[in-house]
Amino acid sequence: MHSVWLQVLKPTVIVGMLIANVALLKFPVAAPEQNSQATVALPKVETLAELHHLRDRLGVELSRYPTIMRAVEPPPAALLGQLGAINYRLHQEETARQLQQRAEQAAAAAIALGDPATLSITDLATAYTLWDKAVAALNQIAPNTLSEAQAAAQKQQYERQRAIAAYHYDTARSGFLKPIVEQTGLASRVRLTVCSLRRECRRWQGNRPPASSASLIKVPVAIALMTKLHQEGTTPSTPIWVSPSNWTEDAGSIWVRTAYPLEQIMADMISASGNIATNQLIDYIGWDGVNQSLHSRGYRATRVTRKLVGEATYPANAGSAPNVITTDELTDMMVAIYNREFSGADLIEAALANQRDRNLGFAAVQPPVDWLGEKTGRNSKVLGTTTAVRVSGQRYIITATLDHSGNDVAMQKIMSGVIQHLLTYNGFEHEVAMAEAMATRPRTFLP
Repeated sequence: MHSVWLQVLKPTVIVGMLIANVALLKFPVAAPEQNSQATVALPKVETLAELHHLRDRLGVELSRYPTIMRAVEPPPAALLGQLGAINYRLHQEETARQLQQRAEQAAAAAIALGDPATLSITDLATAYTLWDKAVAALNQIAPNTLSEAQAAAQKQQYERQRAIAAYHYDTARSGFLKPIVEQTGLASRVRLTVCSLRRECRRWQGNRPPASSASLIKVPVAIALMTKLHQEGTTPSTPIWVSPSNWTEDAGSIWVRTAYPLEQIMADMISASGNIATNQLIDYIGWDGVNQSLHSRGYRATRVTRKLVGEATYPANAGSAPNVITTDELTDMMVAIYNREFSGADLIEAALANQRDRNLGFAAVQPPVDWLGEKTGRNSKVLGTTTAVRVSGQRYIITATLDHSGNDVAMQKIMSGVIQHLLTYNGFEHEVAMAEAMATRPRTFLP
């Protein structure tokens, strides 16, 4: 009797198993949780077709364990785990494809707006938003997906375009600086950049190097020093010998033929604008070390190629071409210092707070604004300062240079004009229609 019933049910069971197996191939088992993926090793695949082929092959293996018989002979856990992991990987790949398409669409829309240098403020804001959306979409692509390498290359390109759009957008809103620099009667000689610590910036000729970097070049030397110490695991308290070959006329307190801690030499370079200290640190870091460090941080205009000279005495290995800096890049360096974006930034900040020359930025600051620190530079070709201030609870960096002038009063007027604007209009907030969208901004000097 039992055998008769089995013969009757056999076609139905076979049909049921076939339907179940087809369903399993089309709708594989659910993927395990994301944090369990690391326990399931998948063969390396280079194309989406290979991943689909692998899933189909595992599906065929799973079909050997019909649903109706699984209580008796369940499929191996490893097989189910692999099929689930492939399901999850396919989901990641599809998500990555959609995100990449979204990024490309946003980038295409930004490009269609035209050259950022010719756009209106409204279109520049739109361009920035589109590039930001493109970068954000690429940032969401999971690592180790098939499109990861292409997305990384696209992201680098899109970030550069976003920075360019941000730069022009900031520059387009810098009109308030014009009357400030024109009051000096020397507008063409002025370079001026103002940034909040969120890198919301305004500028006047900020990407054009001044006639000389003077002692302002000592800020990038300090940053390069701290980068070297961090990379090599050297403590700032490590003493080094100051060579007689680095002597020149100097206002600092570092003497040759004496050993000092590196942090003390750096502080003398910044606070007292010591030339001997600067020259010794350039030797310690090396020409290539200084410039490669700056380049790695994205500073393309700044170059340290010459030691500092006093009245007439040249140190050994003095270098050749003049040092170069821009107020855009110097301001960003100061932002990095006051944001504590690298090891040793606090030591540089402390040295800036002990600046001895207080005839420029410091002299322009009046309550309720707070002066936080400063580095000045002056020689026969340029007068300059990069100054940190606190206005209405927010910190800003103001960097200004004046070519072929030693007019401290003119520089004070520029600084006080900027400070008054920040105080009157609560910084840049009245101008920022996209404050939330631009909460984490890229650097806004041209990369």
